[in-house]
Amino acid sequence: MNTPLLLARDLTRAYRHKTGFFARPTSQLAADSISFELMARERIGVVGESGSGKSTLGRLLLGLTPPTRGDVWFEGVNHRDRSAQDWTTFRKCTSLVQQNPLSALNPQMTIGEQVAEGMLVHRVAGRTEAYERTVAMLERVGLSGAMMNRFPHQMSGGQRQRVVIARALILDPKLVVFDEAVSALDVSVQAQVVALLRSLWQELDLAYVFITHDLRIVRHLVDRIVVMYLGRVVETGDIRAVYEQPRHPYTRALLASVPTMDPSVRNIEPPIKGELDADSVSQGCAFRSRCPFAIDRCAVETPLLQNFGRQQAACHRAEEFTGPVPSQAIAPQQKEMA
Repeated sequence: MNTPLLLARDLTRAYRHKTGFFARPTSQLAADSISFELMARERIGVVGESGSGKSTLGRLLLGLTPPTRGDVWFEGVNHRDRSAQDWTTFRKCTSLVQQNPLSALNPQMTIGEQVAEGMLVHRVAGRTEAYERTVAMLERVGLSGAMMNRFPHQMSGGQRQRVVIARALILDPKLVVFDEAVSALDVSVQAQVVALLRSLWQELDLAYVFITHDLRIVRHLVDRIVVMYLGRVVETGDIRAVYEQPRHPYTRALLASVPTMDPSVRNIEPPIKGELDADSVSQGCAFRSRCPFAIDRCAVETPLLQNFGRQQAACHRAEEFTGPVPSQAIAPQQKEMA
């Protein structure tokens, strides 16, 4: 039996809030009892709206945020048991690619200095070798070695994102967390970066967690998907199984919101209404206040993940959703009005 590269069990993170001087502090669960495994060279996508806990999950996996409860193991070692030396070794094996490449880069350092910095800090290469490896990595991500002496403000958004990816991969990590890595880019540039990530994964011994709110992109980049809502996993499984037969109303609504390139086809799945309601998390289904399929049971009983072949869903009515997100062709008279 293969040992997972990364294992998360009952991972929970609560943040305390205080709205006034005399008010009692309250807590909000950014991640609520999340468990999953990531094998070597596996790709997992984490999707959901802003505020669903995706970025918190990524930081928990990398040990950048301590969990309130639960554990994370990387190569069989629990984050809680790591010594300072263990953390140094772990940092060499993992990387984070942040959402905004301009804010992720130091404006006062050249591109070459920033990509090579990891090698110098961890003392895996001298300056000459670090320079050569930096040039090679920049060319690997589609940039010219002549850009070594440029500063971030002298590059386009797509070029900066490639620099951030090069910096994340320069130490040959085993795990990379991409946190909304393409959301700030134009659509044409997004396609280029997606193609780059696919080719790099094929070349490198790499596993990654791809965090995004865009289901249009994630389907081309991952093997499995985790759908989150207010800190909870509401559906997870094989990417094709979830796309072809989503079992949770939230997943179906997210898929229905993905625009189609065919003007004659229009999604008819009920759209998501309202806003994220953190107060609904304490009891029952957290999505019930926005769900068009909610029943009385949803308000009193928290649904647990149930197995449905190659996927799991946390919905009391999951068995009723037996097909893909429905769509309809627009009639000729509707096309004139659309």
